[in-house]
Amino acid sequence: MTYTYQFRDQMYKVSLEVLPDGSYQATLNDQRYRVQARRLSDGGWKLVLDADNSDVDGDRQQGVVYAALDGKYRYIQSPGETNFTLTVADMRAGRRRTNTAQSGTLNAQMPGQVAAVYVAQGDMVTQGQTLMVLEAMKMEIRISAPAAGIVKAIMARQGHVVEREQPLIEIAPSEAP
Repeated sequence: MTYTYQFRDQMYKVSLEVLPDGSYQATLNDQRYRVQARRLSDGGWKLVLDADNSDVDGDRQQGVVYAALDGKYRYIQSPGETNFTLTVADMRAGRRRTNTAQSGTLNAQMPGQVAAVYVAQGDMVTQGQTLMVLEAMKMEIRISAPAAGIVKAIMARQGHVVEREQPLIEIAPSEAP
């Protein structure tokens, strides 16, 4: 099985092959992994990944992930880690850029409630900084700055219920000194 997803403005090709022992051979772009997956009672998955052909100890990664599907969107969350929203790529449309990368407006990835807002209008932010947290489907979704900049506007406050694609925060590029 081969899937193509878009994350921000980059495309990722994922191929999965079931191995005789029930594990998977996963290829992400050109990197191969052996993946063991076990379904948990709370709906999550315990994953163990080994880099293919690695003789180095410590190349094993493991963790619990939760996934939710909504049309062409795939929401991936790992407790204490960054959350991801993947878009099933429409190969007919070619490579598309998301409006977040172009406009600086960060939208809700899925319906939920604003659990926390960590910035105020006028604050300087760095790339990857958590700006806001949404709660949805028993998951916390961190809204992070895609690039360094200045918070131009905050369109949702703590406690607000938001819909998918609703604008949350606008980031303006920071001026060069």
